[in-house]
Amino acid sequence: MRFAGIKELKQETMDLIKESKQNDIFITSYGKPVAVLHHITEDDLADYLIENDPEFKSRIEEAFADYTAKGGITAETMIKKLKKRSGTKKV
Repeated sequence: MRFAGIKELKQETMDLIKESKQNDIFITSYGKPVAVLHHITEDDLADYLIENDPEFKSRIEEAFADYTAKGGITAETMIKKLKKRSGTKKV
C-alpha cells in the first residue's frame, strides 16, 4: 500500500500503473484520499461491471426480498422442475 498525490499521478501515470500491479496505490488530494489505483485483469473487469451495475444490484435485492417474503424451494424440487422442463422440449 502506498500513497501518491495528484501531482505525482499526473507526472508519473505509467509508473504508478505498473506499480499498482504489485500494490494498491491511494491517490490523495491535499493529503486526503480521493481514489485507489488497483490493478485489474479483463476477467476482473467483467466481475466488477456486474457487481457495480445498479440494475443488477436492484434485481438481486428484489429477488432476495421476494425470497424472504415468500420463502424458497428445496434443491430437490428445483432439480425436479428442471428435469420436467427439459423433458418437454421439442425440436
